[in-house]
Amino acid sequence: MDDELRDFLRHSLRSVWNIELLLWLYRHPSRGWYAADLVQEMRASDLIASQGLATLQQAGLIPVEAHGACHYSPASPELDRLMQQLDRIYRERPAVVTRALFSLSGTSL
Repeated sequence: MDDELRDFLRHSLRSVWNIELLLWLYRHPSRGWYAADLVQEMRASDLIASQGLATLQQAGLIPVEAHGACHYSPASPELDRLMQQLDRIYRERPAVVTRALFSLSGTSL
């Protein structure tokens, strides 16, 4: 995992929940998702879902439409590239992602 992805995890996503939420939206692009749908699908609380969606929106990874639905739509090709890298690594070695999220800055895995 490169430093750019590690920084993205720590500064933009900041939690395993947000990673899981983002991956759900990334892997299910065919529809808009409401917070209530995500609560049910991911067995989360309303608070966690709404905070996670706010974090992803602030990071430029999802827009929230006027009627409240959201979907994966990164604000830049660079964010999409990081997301593709995250998806690949998380599928192959999720523990590497989790360790990178919680490791001290400058610590390599």
